[in-house]
Amino acid sequence: TDFDPYRILGVDRAASADDVRAAYERLSAEAPAGSERRREVEASYAVLGSEEKRREYDSRLSLRESRGMPAASVEALTLAGETAGYESVPWTIGDIARALILPLMLIVLNVGAAITTDVNPDDLTETDHIIGLGFGLVLEAALLALAYYFAVRKYRGSWRSLGFRRPVNMRWWLPLAVLGGSFATIWAWVGLLYALGIAPESNIPENIYDFAIPVVMLGLLTIIVAPFAEEVFFRGFLFQGAAKRWGMWAGIGFSAFIFGLVHAGGPDTWLLLPAIAAIGAIFAWGFAKSGSIYPSLFAHVVFNSVSFFVGFTE
Repeated sequence: TDFDPYRILGVDRAASADDVRAAYERLSAEAPAGSERRREVEASYAVLGSEEKRREYDSRLSLRESRGMPAASVEALTLAGETAGYESVPWTIGDIARALILPLMLIVLNVGAAITTDVNPDDLTETDHIIGLGFGLVLEAALLALAYYFAVRKYRGSWRSLGFRRPVNMRWWLPLAVLGGSFATIWAWVGLLYALGIAPESNIPENIYDFAIPVVMLGLLTIIVAPFAEEVFFRGFLFQGAAKRWGMWAGIGFSAFIFGLVHAGGPDTWLLLPAIAAIGAIFAWGFAKSGSIYPSLFAHVVFNSVSFFVGFTE
């Protein structure tokens, strides 16, 4: 496959960032959504639209030229796929709005049930826990399916567009910083609440650990299903789409707010929502810095694993 982002966008190597963006906007408006031409334009802008990625591409291009390799090579196409960031995702704010309808409806139903139902969590039976965890699994499956439909299927793309790509210029400490920041946030927030004489409640009833099947379901949901589905939806889909339209920090804030909202349960758990939203912002920052879902996915899995085993041992 011949791939030369400068040729595709119709600019030369001396073109300014404004010239590159103008060419991208003109060509993407002309090319039908989902077409091969549109994908070429998006991939080209993924390389040339970011100053850092453009420098990396130019350095590799110079290296290829010095070795007599063609500029339009498969290596260039691979680089475009690996470095594509939120600047080039095809989905729109309209796609995000439509994708949020079902999750928000489910959350409203869940919160409404928690408010109107006067049940002591410690009185819940094994069947009650299984039903509740089943609802959680349905929600996570819905998030994953919605992200897949609006980001991959609709635009005939791949999972790479949702962040399953090699991190770009990532320092070794970034996943650890995301993980450490997440733990520091929840510890600091809970510590502040206790200092104010407020004891926050977990959204996981303590007696759930008395039943074998609910514990297994909880472990599966907490450690595997939720981190994967939520990183795909909130960071891969929501953050990238919002960041493309409004900028990185607005994308971080928007995705973090929705992330916190989706974790709303009964009123006793609402005090933890600011910390959960802040953790969502840290995860999105890790995604933005690396251009990949893997750092935030790693941090999410470890964070949830520790939370699960702490609850289990207590």
